[in-house]
Amino acid sequence: MNSIRLIFAAALAALGAMSPAMSAVTLSAANVGDQFNVNYTGLVGGVSTTNVTAFQSLTFAGITGGGTTYNFNYTLTNNSIYDSRLSSFAFNLASAGTISSISATGSYPYADQNANYPEGIGNVEICFTEVSNGGCTGNGAGLTSNPDQVGTGTFALTLTQAMASISLDDFAVRFQAINPTVNGSSSGVGVGALTDLGNGGGVVSAAPEPMTWAMMIGGFMLVGGALRRRGGVPTVARLQAL
Repeated sequence: MNSIRLIFAAALAALGAMSPAMSAVTLSAANVGDQFNVNYTGLVGGVSTTNVTAFQSLTFAGITGGGTTYNFNYTLTNNSIYDSRLSSFAFNLASAGTISSISATGSYPYADQNANYPEGIGNVEICFTEVSNGGCTGNGAGLTSNPDQVGTGTFALTLTQAMASISLDDFAVRFQAINPTVNGSSSGVGVGALTDLGNGGGVVSAAPEPMTWAMMIGGFMLVGGALRRRGGVPTVARLQAL
């Protein structure tokens, strides 16, 4: 019975550890004026932390250029507990289509394409920084915390051809100058979670990563196998008895 308990506990742990894939937001002409929010949780030195966080509110301002340009307003806050600097924010185009150009104004007026974020984030297709020198991976500027700074601005994504809608996902921010350090590191990223799209727009529900699915299924197969080997007592009764 102890072995079954251990196997069942391992399966539950795999279920509890399911890390959702990044959600996506889908926008079309029907969503003009809608606002959606992104909460960023720190990932520093390979460790998830709430000591560095950020909050972003975005408003879809409409489509111009004959359906090729999607326009947005944003407000971004570095609300970290620890001192930090938010040097860039980024996301990917999840839908079909190819970015032709990116422009921006306000607190992060410089756009970059196909930069590389650390902490396993990897390539980010669309990125914005406060300064032209340096880049999305690291630079010497950005909103600071304590007191929490707030930045505002606009950005526009122009595609090579008109699209009826686009989807955005993999929202992330870059943290630098973290003090005190987290897990020995003074820089990292913030991983975004999408919330609150107005008027019934398309925030896509998160789905478990493939590796997590494999762990979960494997764990429950072990439970089933162990229960069958013991025989004689219905599965439900055995689980209730654990």
